[in-house]
Amino acid sequence: ALRAVTLSPAEIFGVADRYGSLEAGKVANVVVWSGDPFEFTTGVEHVLIRGKEIPLKSRQTELLERYRKLPPNY
Repeated sequence: ALRAVTLSPAEIFGVADRYGSLEAGKVANVVVWSGDPFEFTTGVEHVLIRGKEIPLKSRQTELLERYRKLPPNY
């Protein structure tokens, strides 16, 4: 199933020499999940684009963390 969303599309679009699998010389775009990436309850833990980690913090995630701590019906 994982190949269906990684290497197979890269082969179809003719870019499998650069994308679609983790190999030396290929572009390192990677998402690290907390569990099965095909399950809705699984969350993204790390994102690497071209080998550089992308921060997952944003204004929206900071506001979510801030207001999640408020008591119900606040």
